[in-house]
Amino acid sequence: MHIGMIYSENRPFPPDIRIEKEISSLCSAGHQISVLAPRVPKNAPLEEALGPHQAVVRRATVTESNFVERLSQVFLLQYPNWIEHLKDFIKRYSPDLLHVHDLYLLPTTIRAGRHYGLPVIADLHENIPAARRAYRSAQKPLPRLISAITYNYHLWRWHEARALQQCAAIIVVVPEAAERLYKYGIAKKKVIVVSNTEDETTFQTDPKKVDPVILQKFSSTWVASYIGGIGPHRGLDTTIQALPAARDRIPNLKLVIIGADSNEKLQILKMCRNSGVTDVVEIIDWQPFEKVASYIYASDVCLVPHKDFEHTQTTVPHKLFQYMICKKPVLVSNCQPLARIVEDTQSGIVFQADNSDDLAQKLIMLYQNPEKVAEMGKNGYQAAVGPYAWRHDAKRLIHMYQRLENKNR
Repeated sequence: MHIGMIYSENRPFPPDIRIEKEISSLCSAGHQISVLAPRVPKNAPLEEALGPHQAVVRRATVTESNFVERLSQVFLLQYPNWIEHLKDFIKRYSPDLLHVHDLYLLPTTIRAGRHYGLPVIADLHENIPAARRAYRSAQKPLPRLISAITYNYHLWRWHEARALQQCAAIIVVVPEAAERLYKYGIAKKKVIVVSNTEDETTFQTDPKKVDPVILQKFSSTWVASYIGGIGPHRGLDTTIQALPAARDRIPNLKLVIIGADSNEKLQILKMCRNSGVTDVVEIIDWQPFEKVASYIYASDVCLVPHKDFEHTQTTVPHKLFQYMICKKPVLVSNCQPLARIVEDTQSGIVFQADNSDDLAQKLIMLYQNPEKVAEMGKNGYQAAVGPYAWRHDAKRLIHMYQRLENKNR
């Protein structure tokens, strides 16, 4: 089957961990993949082969939206500046169906697919209506009000429900996300879970191959690390507020935050100054994927301190499984997917979301129990290469496509 994948993020592709794993698994199963992505940066090749499986990436120079197009995007969830690129992509590569990543381009892709009689698969990496609500939680009152109007939660859920009803299948990352879609009246047989898991083939797990400079840098400290995207739903404010109490009981404590851009770094530094903990926090810029494992191996405990939003109750990040596969204990908030996985695997400790006092006590508990910490790390590794390994999610994805292929014969 020839699968046309649609990627709309306004950033270079590759990389994207999830999409690249899906492409690799589907190509290994004999499928052909063509990807439509925005041309970012502007001098990126218009077309190139991706990786050993030779998936094709076609890049479109998407014009900046005018006022009318922006209104269409936020109120109708239609992207007029993409429609001709989608049609050209379909005519050029003749895919058998369209696999669109996330909600933003879903209605527009359905419109283009209908024109050519192509079914559409929705791959929902996250709960976008709830995510928009979470993102604006840290804004000042006026921008928050404007965002609440232009990215209206209830309107976007209505558009989401209408679009998903028209899809041949829907992919979500956790069972909690599937439960939310069933409330739209989506048939259970249409929804499959393909999580953000890892395994030995997708993530560097050999400690002998990590960067010795990074290991040496943090060798004399007890490192609690956070790796990944920065945003108001991530819980870094809760983490930083926990540091004064934790520092009193953990004399060599260091919080290492990896992945902040220049603006985010300023925001984090402000929080650190307000809590008086700048001396125990190190902020490191975004790092290449191959460096991530080195920072994990340099850590004593790894954090996923998500705040309690609808968004965080229906998703799980790659970092959780990356921590686990490196045999590191995890400290996570009690958002449902995180708590379910960590309690099921006994790979760490759960604290109450948004509760800095509880987070501090759990950090201290981990510091004081090194043998228990080592056991949690081993448990996490066994889960990450066992029942929570990517190969199981890949198998579900491949089976979904086999089912669709058989249905269309």
